[in-house]
Amino acid sequence: MKGLISLQKLPKLTLVEIENYLKKRFEESGGLLNLSDLPHPSTFKDMDKACKRIVAAINNREKIIIVGDYDVDGVISTTILSDFFESIKADVKWFIPNRFEHGYGLSTKILSYIQEFDLIITVDNGITATDVASWCLENNKTLIITDHHTPPKNLPNAFAIINPKQDDCTFIYPDICGAMVAWYLIAGLKEYLKLKINLKSYLALVAIATIADVMPLLHINRAIVIAGLKELNNSQKPFVAALKNHLRSSKFKSDDISFWIAPILNSAGRMSDASQAVYFLKSIDMSDAYEKLAYLADTNEKRKIIEEEISNQAKNQILNPDGSILIIRGDDWHEGVLGIVATRMVRFFKKPAIVLSKSKEGLLKGSGRSIKGFDLFASIDPHRDIIEKFGGHPMAIGISLKEDKLQEFIDKLPNYYEICTDDSDKALGEIELELINDKLFALLDNFEPYGEANPHLVFASSNINIKSAISMGKNSEHRRYQIYQNGKTIEAIHFNPINPLEINEYDKVSYIIRKSIFKNVEILQLLIK
Repeated sequence: MKGLISLQKLPKLTLVEIENYLKKRFEESGGLLNLSDLPHPSTFKDMDKACKRIVAAINNREKIIIVGDYDVDGVISTTILSDFFESIKADVKWFIPNRFEHGYGLSTKILSYIQEFDLIITVDNGITATDVASWCLENNKTLIITDHHTPPKNLPNAFAIINPKQDDCTFIYPDICGAMVAWYLIAGLKEYLKLKINLKSYLALVAIATIADVMPLLHINRAIVIAGLKELNNSQKPFVAALKNHLRSSKFKSDDISFWIAPILNSAGRMSDASQAVYFLKSIDMSDAYEKLAYLADTNEKRKIIEEEISNQAKNQILNPDGSILIIRGDDWHEGVLGIVATRMVRFFKKPAIVLSKSKEGLLKGSGRSIKGFDLFASIDPHRDIIEKFGGHPMAIGISLKEDKLQEFIDKLPNYYEICTDDSDKALGEIELELINDKLFALLDNFEPYGEANPHLVFASSNINIKSAISMGKNSEHRRYQIYQNGKTIEAIHFNPINPLEINEYDKVSYIIRKSIFKNVEILQLLIK
């Protein structure tokens, strides 16, 4: 019997064993929580202080501006906070720095945009903005930072900092996205302003940001995403209807956010100006939403082409191929796609990767991505003395350094690989194809949403037969199979296969189980790993 895929001997699984395995995932994170388990806003350090100052600014008609970030989390954080202020008729402006013109977050390059305002509120950025914090003090401006990125040792001298990763913050869930921090801020403001408004509708946006920013789908993140997806699917907002029509979907799940919605929203900030994504989320009617989505979708297609070109080059431009953290350097690579290219390199080489390109200023700027179980941020943090700019979290970083420091930087990288491996694609065990039915899918569905820290279970099946193999996709880059075993046939999809399966018999294949909807008919389907 021929087999291109060879897996180790795996245990045979029953439904009970599968359920018990999934239950254990949540035990360490406090179990399967609900919205009623959400901590109070006041458990955030500086939350009460920030809320009192914002309320005073509203009452005194001070000029207020929100400064966001250009990724999905920053775009959504900006939308949440600005929509809230608009709903209470507060005159608050918002601004997202342009990646190519201003760089990341609250920097001295955007002082001309914020100098006329009395109160500056950051969302999803600001935790390293020491220069602007000093400028605010010197110019009698109030700075409130809301962020979720790892704080440096020396915090900015801001009026208030709301960040769950601060050592002295009593909010018990540090691994949340910037949009959830922003949502908690409006929850705190609701109490201080004694408002009778329902904040659940904002959870649709928080759910998108939580998934897009690859937060662990455990503890309150899971509760927020479950509630948020429900709100999203029931939403009558123009942007939601436009997305459903564009994606030909009547119901969104977590995978739809990861694979389709997040890249579309991210494309604006990667390729041009993230403000376009905010305008889309704020669309006033269907015509407006369709027009803005068409722009984002077209931008995303351009992003894919550039990303593919750079990824192909990057594989051959690794400076330390034997290193534990790969350093990849290019010239004139599009800065907006370096993070995605780094993700591709991680998947291809099974190692953390940092992708750098020389900027107009002469600096090497780029992004890094990690593998599960390795804190990339912590590995780079001790070497800030040779880095110009640095920020991020365990799985993703942004970095800038001078070219003459590059070799020293490479030499200081840790060698960890003996103790850190990524087994996210490893099959849990074997099952027979006949076990794949609505009962098994209902069991798996109980533990949705799947994603970071709660990945889809990977199963394997032995002695299977590929009855048909057909190319699919715009450029025939994917494959569709009919897989047969002991009288049972099931459809399988193989996205971008490095080694496509052919019509033949195989020792084992590994896959996840999903439900596909075609012409309003649901079918169980395998996704080949």
